Amino acid sequence: MHKKRKTKSKVQNTTAKNIAIKTAIGSGVSLVVFFLLALLAGFVLWKNDADTNSFKYVIFALSAVSGFIGGFVAVRPVRKNGIAFGALSSVVPCAIIILISVLIAKSSVSVTGWIFIALYILFSAIGGIVAVNKRK
Repeated sequence: MHKKRKTKSKVQNTTAKNIAIKTAIGSGVSLVVFFLLALLAGFVLWKNDADTNSFKYVIFALSAVSGFIGGFVAVRPVRKNGIAFGALSSVVPCAIIILISVLIAKSSVSVTGWIFIALYILFSAIGGIVAVNKRK
């Protein structure tokens, strides 16, 4: 007699709790990547006596890279709704980074800050899209 083996399907667990955990992990990864890249870029720019006007362009690039990585990490395990979950994973890091910069500068969010937020959210969503469409 053959016993039927129970095979577990590899259906992704998409409960709200699981999605929230994956999004939080993506947010954390994104935030850590941003701060590590910012430290590295700050050191390189400081050593090269770079003009302070170039800092905002470096920050834009850092926001794109860290947003993409965070969106990818958040959506990869879930593999659905890449735009929504990718963009959602950027909310907490954006809020923390903007809050820190506003407190340090003791001013409100400038146009550069709004561009930073838009780039961060956009590239997080793109990272989510790539994660959904990437083959195993």
